[in-house]
Parts: sequence; C-alpha cells; structure tokens
Amino acid sequence: MFSYTPGSRDSKLPARLVHRGSFCYGFPIVSRELAQPSVLAGLTKAGQTIVREELDLLERVEQRLERDRSILPVQIENLDAQLIELRDAIAEAKEEDIPSLIDQMHQVAALSRKRGQGRSLPIDPKNPYFGHLRVRETKSGRLRDVLIGKHTLLEDGDGVTVVDWRHAPVSRLYYRYDEGDEYEEEFDDRTMEGAVLVRRSIGVQDSELRRVAAPQGTFVFTRQGVWQEAVGSARPTLEGGAGMAIRVPRGHLGVHGDDDAPRADKHLQEITALIDKQQFDLITRPDSGIVLIQGGAGSGKTTVALHRVAYLAFQDAERFHPSRMLVVVFNDALVEYIRHVLPALGVEGVTVTTYRRWSASLISRLKLRMPAHRNESTPEPVSRFKKHPLMMSIVDAHVRRQLDDIETALKERLEQRGGIDVALDVWRRNANLPPLQRTERCIKQIGDQRTPVSPQARTAAETVLRNGRDQLRDVVTDWVEIMSDANTLQQAAIEHAPGDFTASELASIARWCVRQAELDAVTADDDIDSLPEGVGLDDEDDAIVLRLLQCKTGGLFVDNKRFEYEHIVIDEAQDLCALEVRVLLDCVSRGQSVTIAGDRAQKMVFDNGFTDWPKLLSDARLVHVEIQPLKITYRSTRQVMELSRHVLGPLHDPSDDLVARDGANVGYHGFHEVGEAVAFLGEALRGLMQREPSASVALIARYPQQADVYYESLRVAEVPRLRRVRREDFSFVPGIDVTDVRQVKGLEFDYVVILDPTAQNYPEQVESRHLLHIAATRAAFQLWIVCAGMPSKLLPPELVVGSG
Repeated sequence: MFSYTPGSRDSKLPARLVHRGSFCYGFPIVSRELAQPSVLAGLTKAGQTIVREELDLLERVEQRLERDRSILPVQIENLDAQLIELRDAIAEAKEEDIPSLIDQMHQVAALSRKRGQGRSLPIDPKNPYFGHLRVRETKSGRLRDVLIGKHTLLEDGDGVTVVDWRHAPVSRLYYRYDEGDEYEEEFDDRTMEGAVLVRRSIGVQDSELRRVAAPQGTFVFTRQGVWQEAVGSARPTLEGGAGMAIRVPRGHLGVHGDDDAPRADKHLQEITALIDKQQFDLITRPDSGIVLIQGGAGSGKTTVALHRVAYLAFQDAERFHPSRMLVVVFNDALVEYIRHVLPALGVEGVTVTTYRRWSASLISRLKLRMPAHRNESTPEPVSRFKKHPLMMSIVDAHVRRQLDDIETALKERLEQRGGIDVALDVWRRNANLPPLQRTERCIKQIGDQRTPVSPQARTAAETVLRNGRDQLRDVVTDWVEIMSDANTLQQAAIEHAPGDFTASELASIARWCVRQAELDAVTADDDIDSLPEGVGLDDEDDAIVLRLLQCKTGGLFVDNKRFEYEHIVIDEAQDLCALEVRVLLDCVSRGQSVTIAGDRAQKMVFDNGFTDWPKLLSDARLVHVEIQPLKITYRSTRQVMELSRHVLGPLHDPSDDLVARDGANVGYHGFHEVGEAVAFLGEALRGLMQREPSASVALIARYPQQADVYYESLRVAEVPRLRRVRREDFSFVPGIDVTDVRQVKGLEFDYVVILDPTAQNYPEQVESRHLLHIAATRAAFQLWIVCAGMPSKLLPPELVVGSG
C-alpha cells in the first residue's frame, strides 16, 4: 500500500510528448492530452480535479508496467547464468557437496520457470483496474490508495498497488462502504478502523481512461475528444432522481447522440466494479452449503452466481477446479454468453449447459439400453405429469417396494431352511446403505463362513440377494414398469396431486406411457432406434431414469467412479421441476456447494409444478435453505420496471420496493397495420444505427412467424445490421436482433422494441403476464412498444391513451 496526496506528483512527472496510440515496451501509453485544460473545460472544477487525479494514477500504473516489462528479461538472463554456474560447479564438486548444489539448482530452475511465465504480465495493460479506493487509517492517520482489479500488482516503492477483488481483504471496503463511510473490519486477525475518503468506479478501455464514476458525478470522455459530465447515475440509489429522466422526442429511438450528454451506464464495461455490498457478501459466502438467490429482472442473480464460481476457483483452486464445476442455465443463448463471461473472470473450462443437454449427455455416458429417439410431440398432460413433484414419490415408492420384495423373498426362501433370523438381521443392519450397496454388502456378509447359517440357508439367501441386486441394477425395466402401470400412476395422482389432473388426462397419460412400454420388447435388439411413432424417450424421462439410479446406487457412477461436481450453479431454477433440481443436487460432492438463482416473475415453463420457492425447496427435499433476496434493479430503468410490474399485475409482490435508476419514458406507438409500423420503425432504426453504431437492439415478437414478417419487411426497408435470431444463436455484437420472446430470457440489450403486444398475442392470462414481463425487462436504457392492432389489456391504459 502507499501514501498519496492528490496532485502531489504532477510536478515530478515528465510531460508526455507522445500521442494517443503510441506504445512503449508493447503497452499503449496514457496521453496527457486527456488532461489538457481545453479537454476538461466542460467539467466543473471538482470534476476536473477528479479526472486529473485518475489520469495521474493510471499513468503511474502504466509506468510501472513498462518498467516491469523492461526489467523482466534481465532477471531471467541472470537466473539462466546462475543455472550454468551451478551446472559447472556440480561437474567439479566433491561427492558430499553435490546434493546441496543440486538442491540449489532445482530452486533456481523453479524460480526461472516462474519468472518465465511472468513474461506475459498478469495485469492487462489495456484494462488494469476498475475501482479506486482511498482510505485514512484511524490509528496511524495514513492515507492509502488501493486500486481494485482482477489481478495483483504489489507496491514496489513507486506508490502503485492493484489488488485482486476476489481475495484481497482490503477489497471488502470497496464493496461494502461508500465514500464518506467509516469502517471497521477484521484483516488477518487485526481490527482495522478508518474512513473511506474516495470510492470511484473507473473505466479504462484500450489503456485510456474513458469514465470516472464518483458521488460527485460521472465523467465520460466522449467521441468528440472532450470530457463531459454524464446524465444520470452510474448505479441506482435510494434517493434523488426526481425529474432527472431523459427527455427524448416522440418517435426518436436512442437516449443520446453525438451532441447529447452520454448516459453513464452506457460505458460501464467492467461488471465486477458494479457489485454492491449485498452481492459481494453472497459471492464470498462459505464454500459449503446451498445459497438460493431470488431477484427480479436485472438484479444481478446470474452475475452473483458467476462471480461466486470465479471466487471459489480462486480461493481453492484444487477443490474448485473448473472441470469440477457445472453451470446449468435455461437456454442455449445464455450458454454461449456465459462461455465468454467466465474466461473474462479468470475461469476457463467450466461446463456451461442446459439441463436437457446435460441429462441427455449423461444418459449416453451411462451406456444404458435406452433409445436415442426423442419424442417431439409429447402430450401436454404427459409432460406435466412427469415434471410434477409426485414423480419423486413414485420413484421412492418403487425402490421401497423392490426392497420390501427382497425381504419378503428372504423370509419365504429361508422359512423351511432355518437361519431366517440371522439373514434378516444382516439385511436390516445394512438398511442405511443405498440399495445396491446394501445387497452387495449382505451377499458378502452372508457368504462369510463365520456367519452362523446352514449351507442350504446361505445358498438360498445369496440367490435371493443376487436376484434382487440384478433387479435393482436394471433401471430401464424399472422405468418401463413405472410408466406403464396405469393403476400406479392413477393412484399416485389421487394421493399426491389431488385435483391436478382430470380423469381424462390420467387416462391419456396412462395410454401414452403404456405405449412407451413397448420399449421393453425392443431394448434387447440391436436396432433400438427403429421404434414406432411415440415409442421413445420424452425429454422429461431423463430425470426419472437418473433419479432411479441415484436412489438405488447412492449417486451416479461412470466407469465405476462417482460422477459429481464440487460446485453447481442452477440458474433460472423456477423453470426446472423439483425432480430435475434433486438430480442436480445429488451430483454435488459431500461439501454441498450449490448456488441456485431465479425469479418467480420470469417463469417461462408453466407445467413444472413451480409456484414459489418454499414449495420448490420442499418438493426437492431441501430443508433449512434461506432465500437471499436481491432488491436493486441494475439493468432496467424505473420506467421500464414500473411498466413490467403493471404487466405482472397480481403476480407481482407488492412488498417489493422498486429501486432503479431513472431513464427514458416507455414509448407506445400504435398503428392500424404492420406496414405503417414497419415504415415508422425502419426510419427510427436507421437513425439509431447512424447515431449509435455500437448499440444492441432487440425487436421481440410473441411468435416466430411474426418475427419473420418484421424481419423481411425491415430488410426490404434497408435497415442496417439486421439479424434474424431463430434458435437462440445470438452473436452478442452491436446490431439489431429480430426474434421472439422465448429466445431472449436472461439476456440484455441497450434498446428493446416489443412488436405487436396485441390482445390476441398477449391475452389476460398468467403465461402472457410472464412473457410480456420478460420481454420488457430485457431493456437496459429504453423500451418501445410498437403495436399494429388492438393493444393488450395487460398494458397500462394511460400509456396507450397518452400516446395520442
């Protein structure tokens, strides 16, 4: 750490004579041009002081990186020379001196390898840090400046210190305290007290300071080459904001242009800098236990979950190796997005997938005699039945029945042979083991000649147990028996889900599942994929089969090795069923390190039995799991969130306070037919792409066919950078994506246009409320509603009437 007085180094630093884009030792140099009076003239005096301080700090970091880069090769050459000297000394040394010299040689070689790896510096010179903290320690009165980044650069007498946000104790001050707060924290068994004098979020892009966000304001270096104070706040607050909404002309898409003050939020490139105290505390939770995070759209659930993965991997790299962690998300679009996010957090190699892809792959690896064919038209009642929590009870009852059958068979076979009490004692003594382990243990113990049973009784008991073991192993037959037993299915529905299924639905479920039972006749054949229509696996069957295996074996085993992870993230958990959640949880090691995230308001799967978090936890057999709520909305503006809450209607929890930044008003634009809407939208989008070429825009229709119509029409209207996204294949680059609402869950765009939210597309139903809410909350800065037809009654009447 180092002491620093703002501005004290200006007279000692040499003036820079280079232009932006110049390089020294491979690093771009921060130009002093950015601090010239003419460049800073648009700022207040306080703003100019803040920007100059940050430019000074960044320049000192650059100088340090340049110096380290120039010195490093010399250090490596010196180590190489030492290795040569030690090699020559060993050749001439006495025998008793050789071990000592070899030990020295190993130490120098290890250091050389370590320094060699350092040729590629861990600090990224293009983005060396994202936060600046200045504190005054109470006891010593010393000022300390700490820069918060992704890697560590220790102070080397030059007053430059960068700490890693994931593990440096002092980084807690950045996430837990605001500027002006007094702090008291335990660091390395020492109590540290002081005050936070400065807390700023810093944006460095391509080695240039682009943004400084402080309580005094947010200052941005614009494309015109001058510093300006941005409109709005870099992060939402619980006060102020009245009358601060951006005013944009009707029919004008985009919150700022070349001549307007830029939005501060537009430049928030470093997501880690925005983590608040509550999120930081969740990220740094102990590495064992289940953390369930409930938060609204844009509250940072996925951000917290991914940063928790990075934090755990950093804290215990051996246990939480990327190959031993799993992230399960809702759709393929999020899979692709997160695959890019995790490497940016310093974690590569984590499996990121959807539940369906994960379970299908696992079924294949287990080499079960199951058909590869998947039914694409599973009836809705069947899908809903197989996702219902009652399947947990059906699977448990089936395994219990098999164990009871084994005990009954032991009694019947040994009744005339003697030794029944001994055999039953062995059987019951191992009742705490998983069924397959239980039968194996009992076979071994009864086969032990020291067990006091007659040879006839021993043989009979071993036969019963081996038959029972073979039956327990055959989960494919179990699955067929469960799903083809109409009486069992109907009785289970009556007992565990009264009123959830009608008599006709239960009859159709039984017929479908009996048809699936034809698998029993073909699984022994080589050509198991040549099945009649409707005979194959439903997607929901994976969880049933995997749960059967877990209940019988105490886990899943691939090549005789337990298949498990050290940490699992389950994102958008409200769209999984209880059985799927339970299967995932039983793939976690004994440490039970799990992060579950979701939002009941963003539900997109409506046949999985989810109603609220306590019920899901109960159905998945989870007890004493505390729900951690995230209250602040970081993505969408207050105006967008107010609209989305109105859309949710009775589904919205009125106790949830709205904490979000101000922004542009939601725009409603009504038309009589699609042609008018396309003409209006085409002009607006062309203007937006010209003013803001780096903007990301989503045009979200209710159905794919409607998205096709708008895409083709806008393509004809020569709207630039237009893309049609049909299978969640988002490119995540600036431009305009035309898609439907089921493609966009979990994603974020600068601007969103909801296409044709008519009464027909979004009727007054629970599903429509969820889907329209999801579409609206994808917007980070501005939301438009373009409607050709009668608007949905889910929209606020004043919005529609007020549009004129």
